[in-house]
Amino acid sequence: MHTRRNGLLVGVVLILALFVSTTARTYTSYYTCLPGTVTAVVLTNATSYDHEEAFRLTLYSAEGAVLHSFMGDLASYQSAVYFLNDFVDQPDKYSWGSLVIESNVLLLAGVWIGTDTEWVSISNVQAQTLSTEELDIAYFWYGANYANTEHRRTGIAVINPGESAIEGTAYIYDSAGALQNSSDFTLNPHAAAYFNPESVFPIGEDSWGLIDIRSTDPLVVSSEYFDAADNLLDVDIIDAVYYLQVRQSESGDS
Repeated sequence: MHTRRNGLLVGVVLILALFVSTTARTYTSYYTCLPGTVTAVVLTNATSYDHEEAFRLTLYSAEGAVLHSFMGDLASYQSAVYFLNDFVDQPDKYSWGSLVIESNVLLLAGVWIGTDTEWVSISNVQAQTLSTEELDIAYFWYGANYANTEHRRTGIAVINPGESAIEGTAYIYDSAGALQNSSDFTLNPHAAAYFNPESVFPIGEDSWGLIDIRSTDPLVVSSEYFDAADNLLDVDIIDAVYYLQVRQSESGDS
């Protein structure tokens, strides 16, 4: 895993609610304020009551540092938009990562991401619950298709949305199922890392298959696809695990 290269366009991010209780919800989104990119967040109070301090929005850099944090009020069914670029004084290669929204009210949230001239895509979601209650989880598994061919490239971003360090491993398999490479990583709280298969092995028509990610705690994962000229083609946000490995299993395979 390595730090994301400067100027790389990040696609839209779906918001994932990782921790939900009866009194509070925490939404974690993947955002980008890299030079040339724009991220806007729309928050709506989906109740018939006015709320002071309806939410706290915190913006973290890829290194896990707090870039900006503030509380916001929302009247009944009011919507507010926040352009995250306004909170980044001098954008650099670390101006992307984890956006955390904490709220004691029912919110609807949307993330708009694009370039200086157009929006790339938009996501409108509500809080979702990833419940591991009464499960002794050893590893969380995420999977994504990749292509490292002449006309198509792939990049994988992983974000730690929590307050504790996360350890993990990314495994790269070719289309025949042969393991091509693996990379261990450690993410500090709210930190992020970016992996580019192109930096590991040469481009070729047979260079496509599966990137399998194993982590000790839930992650936010974004799989981004580009053409040969580095133009964004599409984005897949992996906001749920496909496999939970319980503690009784000692195997590293899923």
